[in-house]
Amino acid sequence: MASTDLGTRTGEPPQPAGAPIVPQGPARLALIAVTVAVLAQTLRFSLPQYDHFADSAGLLVTGAVLLAVYLAGFASPLIRRAAGPRGLLLAGVGGLLLVRLLAQILTPQTWLAFVGTAVGMIAVGALYEGARGLSGVGFATATVAGISADSAVRMALATWDASWRSGIGPWIACLLFVGLGAAALYREFASGAVAAPGISWRDAFGAAAFGPFLALHVLVLSSPAFVASSGWKSLTTAHIVIVAGQGLALAFLASGLAVRAVPGGVCVLGGTLLGVAAGAVAGTYAVAGIEVIPVIILGQVLSAWLLAVACRAPLRRAGVGGPVWRVDVGAATGGLLIGLILVSYQVSALEPMPFPNNLLPGLAGILLGALAAIAAARGGPLPARAPLRALTAGAAALVLLLGTAIFTVAAPDGTAGAAAADGRIRVLSYNIHDAVNQSGELDPEGVAKTIEGQRADVVLLQEAGRGSLLSGTTDVGVWLSRRLGMKLLWGPAADGQFGNAILTSLPVVRSGTGRMPKGDWSQIRGYVWARLKVGEQTMDVWSTHLEGGADESRERSREIAGLLRAWGGAPRTIIGGDFNAEPGSTEIAAMLAGTELRSAAVGGDASPTTADGRRVDWVFGTDDLLFGDYDVPRSPASDHYPVAVTVRIAG
Repeated sequence: MASTDLGTRTGEPPQPAGAPIVPQGPARLALIAVTVAVLAQTLRFSLPQYDHFADSAGLLVTGAVLLAVYLAGFASPLIRRAAGPRGLLLAGVGGLLLVRLLAQILTPQTWLAFVGTAVGMIAVGALYEGARGLSGVGFATATVAGISADSAVRMALATWDASWRSGIGPWIACLLFVGLGAAALYREFASGAVAAPGISWRDAFGAAAFGPFLALHVLVLSSPAFVASSGWKSLTTAHIVIVAGQGLALAFLASGLAVRAVPGGVCVLGGTLLGVAAGAVAGTYAVAGIEVIPVIILGQVLSAWLLAVACRAPLRRAGVGGPVWRVDVGAATGGLLIGLILVSYQVSALEPMPFPNNLLPGLAGILLGALAAIAAARGGPLPARAPLRALTAGAAALVLLLGTAIFTVAAPDGTAGAAAADGRIRVLSYNIHDAVNQSGELDPEGVAKTIEGQRADVVLLQEAGRGSLLSGTTDVGVWLSRRLGMKLLWGPAADGQFGNAILTSLPVVRSGTGRMPKGDWSQIRGYVWARLKVGEQTMDVWSTHLEGGADESRERSREIAGLLRAWGGAPRTIIGGDFNAEPGSTEIAAMLAGTELRSAAVGGDASPTTADGRRVDWVFGTDDLLFGDYDVPRSPASDHYPVAVTVRIAG
């Protein structure tokens, strides 16, 4: 038969008489689910390491290395030829599980991030080999289950990935994924081989749909921090919204409504709607608020359906066409798309882009629809509807709320100290660099300990990630708030996941946020302010972060003008942040000239505020405030040092 001949020519062993063709369903589904979950974890712990590597090697070198890493999936046909389909599974899935275990033992490091990503790209191709013979609906169901389990475990750990953490909880999470994946991989090897299909290039590229699907989920659809920060909801509510979407997606797939034959135009329309919606809620020019919730819920269902349609043909175990390694190439293309979408979006938070970064999640949705359209008309009759299966699948998703329950009970819950009785307030301004320390490790605990060491009543944060790719999509703001027992006031800047924040133990009377004027597609800077109750009086505090770069003095001056207009000269005001300007610059002169503001640096303290010796972090205050105990404590928790000062209202 043609399919048998093709399987033999591409390294597939012939089917022995009487051998099982497809392994037991649960083991095969578990293999796909665990691989997807571990791949998402690997991508997330790699993202901060890319940024750390770029700080020393430069963007061009980093870009070249990343391109090579994300092209690693195109080695899958060579691995298949040299070691056969079992060798591809072992190199991709087995290698990915080993990387995940090493990350827990060693904590993520730069070399492990690059190796892990390269192995992950091979694992994308191995996913389709491991799922050979499953229906598209079965593959999509296992994929959604893997994403859902990963989200629940992250929520239990307050969105700070287990790979960065020690302790019994993170180790249990790691061993659960790695152990279950290893058992499923062993079961796959112990079963009879599944004959590979002959497949056309058109059908093979349906395998690329996994790439934009996973990118959308990592960035938007399955990120509790994204939903919390963009939707202005609590982290608990955010995860409940995600679970609702995942439950509906599983119910839809189980119902039989995920049709096997559908016009390609419908898939294109579905992908366009998904892309427009994702682009509307993600990026610098995003909408925020309640609109995010329907996008997340319906986006989960729509993306699962499009994946089910797109990947049906690459999973066949019979058919006439070209060699099976075409599926490997299609899957590798999907892996490359993951990198193009996620890394480009990450770069947009650091460097100007020639287009708004909203286009990247939008492109992911459109590509998913287009790739589904390729395979849309290849199916048979519509499946029978199964309402009981749908109800069971949807109800099973409720177990994912266990992650929310653990977060509520076990997440860090500190208690801030009371303010001094004489009205003295300790204020600290701190660019925390997304909680990535000078070694490139995601370390919110290091930031928390630095803040605790100053016994701050008010903390003005810059580069505070809430779902930012730069911090591995961790909700650093909420984690620090709970860890320190302080209220969080959030001010989005570049997008809803990256910006400024205020943490305080004082009563909040009023608060607000704003963004600076900007004329191009680069990052929009912003600020957040709060009016705090201090004894019988109030004090305003502002946190901001101005444009970086030695050649951006004019832009910073324009931002300072906007900041001063927003402030309006209110009395008893502290303005702190990373101004990216040193003493004697025109920007600092603009902050002081005729504004009734002065630097809190007592005696003109010239202590550097960054690890490379610059002094760009400032605290300014109005003349009706008294300053003392100015300090710039050294800490490796960020590439900036905090600036701390004790403030008292005059008179």
